[in-house]
Amino acid sequence: MKNPLSEPLKSSDSLTGVDFEAGAILLIDKPAGVTSFAVVNRVRRLLRVKKVGHAGTLDPAATGLLILLTGKHTKHQDQFMGQDKVYRATVLFGIETDSADLDGNIIAEHPVPELQQKDIEAILESQFSGEFDQVPPAFSAIKVDGVRSYKRARQGKLVALKSRRVTLHRSEIIAWQAPEVVIDLHCSSGFYVRSLASDLGRKVGCGAALKRLIRTSIGEFKLEDAFDLDELAEKIRICRI
Repeated sequence: MKNPLSEPLKSSDSLTGVDFEAGAILLIDKPAGVTSFAVVNRVRRLLRVKKVGHAGTLDPAATGLLILLTGKHTKHQDQFMGQDKVYRATVLFGIETDSADLDGNIIAEHPVPELQQKDIEAILESQFSGEFDQVPPAFSAIKVDGVRSYKRARQGKLVALKSRRVTLHRSEIIAWQAPEVVIDLHCSSGFYVRSLASDLGRKVGCGAALKRLIRTSIGEFKLEDAFDLDELAEKIRICRI
């Protein structure tokens, strides 16, 4: 059996003989349109174990790598939370929303100026490279006086979150076709790609929102090794035959 603290279960692995109550690490490819908590609940039902937890959420609209811990190893969550992340983000210029992504309400629209890829690269390099202060979006899971920020924001209450120090180690534009840009980002834990999209739009002068987000890695763990949820369900079914 695998050592769950050093070697996660991957999509290529057999699940036969794995003691999920004793503890395991699962790499999951989260689909769009579901919360991270919904994924946790489904996996808990599939595995028939009492404890399943995640090591860092993804927004409902986002897809990609989610690390789940089962059984006794849910207590090792902190071991994974602080690791660097890699994302592929699609940013849409010319629109602003209250959530900084397309799940929110549109609050402003602006014409997009004539831009070249080098213009966006220059802004990323000069304004969003290395360490800088970033204000998280109001629609986030950060607690304010014990209440999740997104709950206050949904009630129409003013949410003023404090900035935090984050690091963008690397950014690379993969595609630019106005008004959308696709960027690969290697960033620190606690980095909000929605905030980057919104801030980038302000620097360009036309606003922007996050259109699509895929998390491709967490530390040394890769999306390419992750289980699709239906694939996981089938492997578990086979183990019980």
